[in-house]
Amino acid sequence: MDPLSQIIALLRPSTLLWKQTDAYGHWAVRFPANSSVVFCLVAEGGCLFQAQGRSSETLREGDFLLMHAPSVWTLGDSAETTAVDFTGGHGEGAQVRRIGDRTDGPVTRLFGGRFVFDPANSLLLEGLLPPVVRIRPDEDGAARLRSLLDLIGDEVLSERPGRSLTLGRLLELMFVEIIRHEAAQPDIVRQGFIAGLSDSRIAPTLRAIHGDVERGWTVADLARIAALSRSSFSDRFSRIVGVAPIDYLLRWRMALAKDRLRHGGERLAEIAQTLGYSSVSAFSVAFTRTVGSPPSAFRAVVEL
Repeated sequence: MDPLSQIIALLRPSTLLWKQTDAYGHWAVRFPANSSVVFCLVAEGGCLFQAQGRSSETLREGDFLLMHAPSVWTLGDSAETTAVDFTGGHGEGAQVRRIGDRTDGPVTRLFGGRFVFDPANSLLLEGLLPPVVRIRPDEDGAARLRSLLDLIGDEVLSERPGRSLTLGRLLELMFVEIIRHEAAQPDIVRQGFIAGLSDSRIAPTLRAIHGDVERGWTVADLARIAALSRSSFSDRFSRIVGVAPIDYLLRWRMALAKDRLRHGGERLAEIAQTLGYSSVSAFSVAFTRTVGSPPSAFRAVVEL
């Protein structure tokens, strides 16, 4: 797999909650801070989006909004309407929430959801997405994203065999589309994994690391791939990705190790060897220093 596909596979998106909200007249809902990822599609009408630390934005029909670990945020018909606190679960049926009187003005229809990632590697999200992503219906990729959301909504409401597997794959595709959109924005200065993949000199080195994590990479090796001097490469990699090249290699190895300890049945010696460590002891020292607990203890907690 390419590096982005590898990272999304380790994130293991899951626990999707899907809700349709129909709002009428004057309405406003205040949502609590959330440690997961939430998203919303304005299917009909429009509304005002407000969040702590951000200017208010008018969302129009077809707009898509995604937030990573948001603070308190509000959707409503205007800034003057008094917001009520969100209380999930009320309304008609399990999947539809209705706010206001249906005879009081046109409907604003929203589709939204929440999903989480494997806690072992949830920190990988920090290099992929900004806190808030807005995709307008006329932007590149918006049509593909809308099609995926339609498929997700249909799958959530079904009881077809293979539902969980299908949802997982659709969520992965959805994230790829969102990340592609963000990576294609020319006027945004970024730092992190996606910024590295967008850089012509750094991207080949990231693909090399991800393609052969067992190899004992040195800065000189990676600098040759980037066709830069060691000092120029190190400076450029650190500035764009946010960490030094060898630190990135260490973090990626530990991400793979955490996933295998959490989900696989491999012995520590097998994990150590496939990640480029000459012994279990060397692997354990690196894991403990980076993660904060020995690999055996990390696995024991998972197994409990």
